[in-house]
Amino acid sequence: MSFVSDLKPTGHLCYNISYVNNERNEEIMLICPHCGAPLVREEHALRCRNGHSYDIARAGYCNLLQSSRPGEHTGDSREMVMARRHFLDRGYYAGLAEGLCAQVRRLAAGNSAVRLVDAGCGEGYYTRQLAQVLHEGGQLAGSVGIDISKSATQYAAKRDAFTQYVTGSVYHMPVADSCADIICSIFAPTPAEEFHRVLKPDGAVLCVVPGADHLWELKCAVYDTPYKNREEKHGLDGFQLAERHKITYQVHIDDAADIQTLFAMTPYAHRTPRRGLERLHALRELDVTLSFLLLTFRQQMEQSAFPEKRNMVY
Repeated sequence: MSFVSDLKPTGHLCYNISYVNNERNEEIMLICPHCGAPLVREEHALRCRNGHSYDIARAGYCNLLQSSRPGEHTGDSREMVMARRHFLDRGYYAGLAEGLCAQVRRLAAGNSAVRLVDAGCGEGYYTRQLAQVLHEGGQLAGSVGIDISKSATQYAAKRDAFTQYVTGSVYHMPVADSCADIICSIFAPTPAEEFHRVLKPDGAVLCVVPGADHLWELKCAVYDTPYKNREEKHGLDGFQLAERHKITYQVHIDDAADIQTLFAMTPYAHRTPRRGLERLHALRELDVTLSFLLLTFRQQMEQSAFPEKRNMVY
């Protein structure tokens, strides 16, 4: 595997968590999705002072998603989550995980009590590694992973001793105002107003988006006229781009199921014509470029575009 990155790896790349008795501090971060009051952990539930209670499942996650109709906002299915989890566990995206860990360590330098929010955490592949890096440095004061998929947060919670996973929307996060030192958004939506509410004034938003050459060989195999991703200036309303790093490397995939899972992880999966899908299913192995942009945003001094911060009531 060839690897090019302008970030120095930390050496802290973990796939197996050693579970310990950990006094987590996420209760000072989470708020009631019904009334906005702080949530406190009491035995096997999160409760607020107004009497609202949310059970913590045996797997360790808590459902804080407010839905008007049963089944609304289900997110990724169990099958999709399991396929992505298997693919990521094969280590194809380990280079990205290393780069993220390196950048989080840089952002956390000098801070002895870092609170991390992963907005759109999926099955927690990156979340748990970032939380462990901060824990090993004695800097982790709280870690929260949020995803709209119940299946994703369920599997994430089973493998992470340092993070409270909750089912919720990144557009209405059940997280207190100005509580996060770092917000991560990895191939996920970036609601700027909500990030502004949750982030501390001196905090940072760390986003990951595809680089120009990302999955180029896969595109060439599937499409007649493939195109590269645009790397135009990425912005986030009310924030300024403070750092931009690029990670590029190649991997060899010798499993047809892994190739199809990789494709399913992209937006192309839902808009590829039948001929392209037939080509995809014919692939048995592939050398493919993985390319990512790591973008670090800081809040601008003037925030007139956003309302005054307050604990939101959903």
